[in-house]
Amino acid sequence: MDYVVLDLEWNQASDSRDARNRLLTFEIIEIGAVKVVNGSITERFSTFVNPKVPIPFEIEQLTSINDDMVLDAPTIDEILPKFMEFCQDAVMVAHNADFDMSFIKHNCSALGLECEKTVLDTVALSRVLLPALNRFKLDTVAKALNVSLAHHHRAVDDAACTAEIFVRLVEMLRDRGVETMEDLDQMESY
Repeated sequence: MDYVVLDLEWNQASDSRDARNRLLTFEIIEIGAVKVVNGSITERFSTFVNPKVPIPFEIEQLTSINDDMVLDAPTIDEILPKFMEFCQDAVMVAHNADFDMSFIKHNCSALGLECEKTVLDTVALSRVLLPALNRFKLDTVAKALNVSLAHHHRAVDDAACTAEIFVRLVEMLRDRGVETMEDLDQMESY
């Protein structure tokens, strides 16, 4: 079974004419993913995404991504079909997967792309397999499993770190006799 481990960086932008009733929207500004086959990273997908709105200072400080970096990048409608092709026939994996996958599903829906995927969450797996941790943020789990996390809050680097975490969690599952997705579904705590 192939897995695509993904991470997104996103832009928070205000979208309203009335400052009192501002609606916050989130736009993808970077997609990073790695394909994991037989426990090894075999391919990488990494791109900036032009959100068509300015990147706020706070997001630039967190991600080191600025307007100049995304200016000539493809827009989501250009890049998402290519990303979904990269993910074809793979199980999706992410740290806090519901959050990242909500962006992917929303944009797929808006573009008329199919997005029926099996999704695994390394946060949920970490809660089951690393119960002594008091927090399950990416950097905390990486440290607990002795996985390097360079360039935190850059999508492809966070995806590669999450992939290494995932591979180690899968080894821990195998030690417990969990070999298939069906076995995983049978775990009470997951």
